[in-house]
Amino acid sequence: MNRKQIQIQVVFIGKPQWEAGWPYIGYDNEELINNIMEHLTITFPDIIFHQKDIITTYNAPLVNNIKNSLEDADGLILFTIGHYGDPGIINAGIEIIESKDIPCLLANLVYAGDHTFIKIYTLIKHKKNQVYPISSQHFKDFDKYIKILYNILRLKGEKVFLLATESREMDWDKILELFKPERKKILQTHPEFINQIGTMRNDEYEFFTDLEGADQAHPWRVNPEIYKKQLLETFGVELVHGNPDEIAKHYDAVEKEEAEQIAEKWINEAGEVLPTKDTIINSAKVYLALKELLKEQDYKYSVFTPDCGTLLLLGKFPAYPCMAFFELSKENIYGICESDTNSAISFLLGLYLTGRPGYVSNHTLDLVNDRVTYMHCVAPCNYYGEEGKFLNYDIVYHGESNFLGASPRVKFPKGELVTTVKISVAQRKIALRQGIIIENVQEPGGCVAKVWVKDNVKKILENYDWETFGWHRVTFLGDWKENFEVAAKFLGLEFIQEDQ
Repeated sequence: MNRKQIQIQVVFIGKPQWEAGWPYIGYDNEELINNIMEHLTITFPDIIFHQKDIITTYNAPLVNNIKNSLEDADGLILFTIGHYGDPGIINAGIEIIESKDIPCLLANLVYAGDHTFIKIYTLIKHKKNQVYPISSQHFKDFDKYIKILYNILRLKGEKVFLLATESREMDWDKILELFKPERKKILQTHPEFINQIGTMRNDEYEFFTDLEGADQAHPWRVNPEIYKKQLLETFGVELVHGNPDEIAKHYDAVEKEEAEQIAEKWINEAGEVLPTKDTIINSAKVYLALKELLKEQDYKYSVFTPDCGTLLLLGKFPAYPCMAFFELSKENIYGICESDTNSAISFLLGLYLTGRPGYVSNHTLDLVNDRVTYMHCVAPCNYYGEEGKFLNYDIVYHGESNFLGASPRVKFPKGELVTTVKISVAQRKIALRQGIIIENVQEPGGCVAKVWVKDNVKKILENYDWETFGWHRVTFLGDWKENFEVAAKFLGLEFIQEDQ
């Protein structure tokens, strides 16, 4: 994660000590301010807090000085700690908030700045300011929201490594690598499939590859330059293109003995194992190839997103990458399927807010049993985060490919609440839903890592906005609704509750 030093400007608005007003005549502003600043410094040692004199009337030099100091600030905390009817302090607060497009926590002390707080917020809430309001009798209650602000600001400077092609040229030699490890088994069970592949190659058949976007994935393809600009402006995250041809190059250079050791480890860790050992070895080679590619990039990326379906069909992935993504997740490096950059930023935001990786997946809606099936052919094994236990798993064939590839079928923890989100960069929106894990499912059809989640499915369908959010969703273990809702305010995103 990004460990950038964050700078936050702290502004206090109140009344002169001996004016009549809230909290009361003679209230010691300086004592409160010193207590708050001391608490902030001790509680958040990784943040640099800057503070100016308290605003007790509209003082143009002071207001301008504060506005100038925001040039170097990443965020703003504006404390309302008193009022006495002077409209100048309201105007000063609004002017400061609107002077720079940075996230702001508008924090009020109850029985003190309520008039100031309510008036400022009602006058700016319909504008596109990145302001989250919070009010309490105790300033320590604001810590949770300052931490969310901090995590939002730490996200800035991250990069997403995109591996996608613009060519439909097929490398049949590499494509056939997908079938060779399972050829004997397929000849016994589905010989017509082998014949079909031979016919397709001789006819110079072209698989369908979507280089347009954006349906369930690759939303960046709609307008790449605008998308990259919006991603950087909203989240401070840069989208960097890599060369997917490098994957096969590194794959071919892998020492088989090293891949065999990793494959043996996976087989020993797993419960049920269905693919041949050679298939699993090839998956280990992809893991080593991706790791070498990321090493060449000096490990600048905690999240990378290959257009894996397209790359498989064109022969640029000589083996399925699902086990590779799974193993890399143990090292806090995360592969996001299908070059879905909206899922990648949803994943990154959740990683910073929760400290846990998310599960990027497709989903089905069972309207009879009121449950969602979240499913893909890879999930992170460290679903509880760095300090938690790894999920148990089986190694099975890739779902849609039926008898090809190797995929981890993880076993999700039943009875736990999950928070599922999706961001639209282009529309500046975030959708959220929550449910309870009720069962891990092993049945044919679709992807292999299936988990049933109880939720208000009829509402989800009624509220579904495919054009904005597509199909993929990103699911995090735990109740993180408020964190995402607060983050949406700080980022200027429209927040949508899909299941209400």
